[in-house]
Amino acid sequence: MNKIYPFLMILLSLNLFSQTDKNGNPVFNSVTLAEEKFDDYQLNTNYYTIDNNINNENSSVFINQNPTLEQIETFATRLPSDFFLILKDNSPINMIMIVENPEKKFFVINPANGINKTFDCSIKGDITENRAKEIIAKKYDSKAKINGNKLFFNNKEFTIISSNEIKSGITKLITDEKLNEGKATDLKIADKAILRNTVIKESKVGGKLDFFTEIKGHEMDAIQVKKGLFSTKQGIALYKWGRANFEIGVNTAADALEIWSDIKGRKASQKEIDYIKMGFNKELEK
Repeated sequence: MNKIYPFLMILLSLNLFSQTDKNGNPVFNSVTLAEEKFDDYQLNTNYYTIDNNINNENSSVFINQNPTLEQIETFATRLPSDFFLILKDNSPINMIMIVENPEKKFFVINPANGINKTFDCSIKGDITENRAKEIIAKKYDSKAKINGNKLFFNNKEFTIISSNEIKSGITKLITDEKLNEGKATDLKIADKAILRNTVIKESKVGGKLDFFTEIKGHEMDAIQVKKGLFSTKQGIALYKWGRANFEIGVNTAADALEIWSDIKGRKASQKEIDYIKMGFNKELEK
């Protein structure tokens, strides 16, 4: 896990429209935090989460279903955290992130051809703001706390790298190195609005996300999911719909549920919430 640069090449096999590899398995799960428009390009800010990676057997960076504080610390401070995509017409021109090994550098890679470069990085600190906040939010360590720009976790003190500082460094690098002047490729990334419309369209009768028409009238029929585990056809249909949302590139389970509520014109029921979340996280396949 210490060889970061070679590991990044794995990311090139991703279909950037989604978060899955050619076999439908997650590689290094991420969420999109922001989509910003500039004069001649769009900048997407993304974050590789700790949860659903370190504890997800289907993730290429899986460590343990119940990781220790030491393992969480190593993951949070050694593996890439925030990454940025420079887009033109929804096509990625360059991907940028900060890597820690063998030394802190800006790592820039063209997703279309795999050509990569590194640039000096003067940003100081031990852990990104997003990682520090997730550690607190997930309550990995009951004693963990943030005080100013310090994270106290696992009986250690870490200097937090602010998201604003990272963003400023990234935008300056883009300007200095003209990283926004690349040529758009055939690769396409769907923004949130496009994904939402796609999910709504494909969830209609006969669409690729319509798992419900075929079970109409038999929604409550029992079905065996695997040995010792039973559900209803409706439950499994909801599970499949949630899983399909993940595969198509919807950002989070919460986003999928919001789309579901829009489709139904009401809030999701608890059963719908449970099964859609399970499907999004592929929980029946672990």
